[in-house]
Amino acid sequence: MARRVKLSVAKKAVDSTLRRILNYTAEIIIAIILLVVISIPLAFVIPMWFQVVVLGRPRTWVALDPLRWFGLDGALWLTLLLGFVSFVMAYVYILKMKPGVSADAEPEPVEEVVEDEPSEEEDEDREEEVENEEEEVEEEEIEEEEVEEEEELEED
Repeated sequence: MARRVKLSVAKKAVDSTLRRILNYTAEIIIAIILLVVISIPLAFVIPMWFQVVVLGRPRTWVALDPLRWFGLDGALWLTLLLGFVSFVMAYVYILKMKPGVSADAEPEPVEEVVEDEPSEEEDEDREEEVENEEEEVEEEEIEEEEVEEEEELEED
């Protein structure tokens, strides 16, 4: 019986550890997805930077140029619109997540400890201890009575 209890506790510990690993992995994946969603306005900036810095093209020859397409005000409004869209998408994504995904929200498992029944030898040992304690208490009472009797005799 004790072996089963030890195995079930070990199995619960392994299951709990695997569940935590999966939860942490899910949190990392969700964080990466949210980072990409929030970074939608960078859809214009990264290709422009790549063309100007890496390829060495002049600023006026950039293929993807919202300033040339929409003007300064249009590019600003486009960036704000893309930022708003990414915010709404991230907010909806967070609301749609299952509440149990977070590793911190998971309660710790409670382990039950089942004690084995005492063997016959342990029962006998306990009985002997109880008998010895009773004898000691009786001897102390007898000694106290003797001391009281001697005191009474001395007073007379």
